[in-house]
Amino acid sequence: MGWKGLLFETPVWILGRFSRPRFDPRETAPREILVLRPNDYGELLTTTPLFEALHTRFPTARLIAGVGHWGRPILENNPFIDEIVEIDAPWNNKIVEDRSHRAVLRFLSTSPQVAALRARGGFDVAIDVLGSYMGALLLMRVGARYRIGVRGYRGGWSGCQAYTEYGRRQCGRAALAQAELLGATRLPEVRPQLYLTAQERARAAQIWADGPRQQSTQQTAQQTVQPTAQGRRVVRVIAGVGAGVAAKAWPAHRAGAALADIARAIESAGDACDIVIVGSEADQARAAEAIAAAGPGVPIRSLAGAVPMRIVFALTETANVVLTNSTMLMHVAAAFRRPTVAVLGGSITKPDVHDAIWGYPPPYRSVAPLQYVPNQPAQNWPAVERVVHAVLESISTEDKPLAAEAAP
Repeated sequence: MGWKGLLFETPVWILGRFSRPRFDPRETAPREILVLRPNDYGELLTTTPLFEALHTRFPTARLIAGVGHWGRPILENNPFIDEIVEIDAPWNNKIVEDRSHRAVLRFLSTSPQVAALRARGGFDVAIDVLGSYMGALLLMRVGARYRIGVRGYRGGWSGCQAYTEYGRRQCGRAALAQAELLGATRLPEVRPQLYLTAQERARAAQIWADGPRQQSTQQTAQQTVQPTAQGRRVVRVIAGVGAGVAAKAWPAHRAGAALADIARAIESAGDACDIVIVGSEADQARAAEAIAAAGPGVPIRSLAGAVPMRIVFALTETANVVLTNSTMLMHVAAAFRRPTVAVLGGSITKPDVHDAIWGYPPPYRSVAPLQYVPNQPAQNWPAVERVVHAVLESISTEDKPLAAEAAP
């Protein structure tokens, strides 16, 4: 840890000396466990197996998820979570704009959300999944009697009674290691967990049944296109063209060209194709650019910003293949074991490290540039042809073991 890290860790260590453990989970089962994860969507998704592990270890404990308000849809309907509390912490996420040290101190000292947690009288156990000096201060602030963090990432471990060691390992597995500190031995699969309702599935089914809508280049009118002839298989493609970090988003015109080639290949094989672009309102312009690049006649429509997040989950559950950047959609697809092609490039210059932390076993695969141009992230993207090949191979092997050979 450098001098800056020590500068922030020192007050955490000092405060930790005045906030000694007042609970021992090795001797008594906790009544309440707070899991702190006010981070971005994908990070929260990777944490979801932790709740099952904690429930299995402590079936009578009340599990409380402390997340940003933006993360609530991810945890809704989760049978292992008893309560969701909103903690819009100004650190380690891209949602809260002001993440300055002043904003952190203001949040810890004056936030009504923190005050409401303090009024509960403390928690037997609290876990800061990410591990940071800000998270450790929050856990002490809300009266957590036994605190778990991470050593070697963003600090805070000196204010905790137990911690895992940071390492480049799959993010979900790192979270489960914190459950192991509490004696958990029966661990779920390291894969995001999403629990849909019958109504959400029904709405997604209706959207798929409506078929593709071809938009004009001016986006002023829509015309329903019949997606299939009698007896033809419909290949459903979910595409995400945005990313939380702009430098991780494949250029939209390349994504559009790839989707057009994918549609042509599917239809030339005798199947029908239905491509749906999903995302937030912020992705609408990129979706429109991709559709324009795909050209007329491609069965592609954008639902970016038009349907709730949980309907995107339900649409993904029944897709034949998912094409995405390194973003939330990649983890949603993993939750439903959908064949997935993640396009890696831009600011991601070490795809092997990316996949070691954020990737999944097949049917997930990633496609990265064959060569990287130093200091030129805009040029560091795989060729459209390689991405198309990976998507078509994923479709052809959807119900079979994936081929061992990589895309050419």
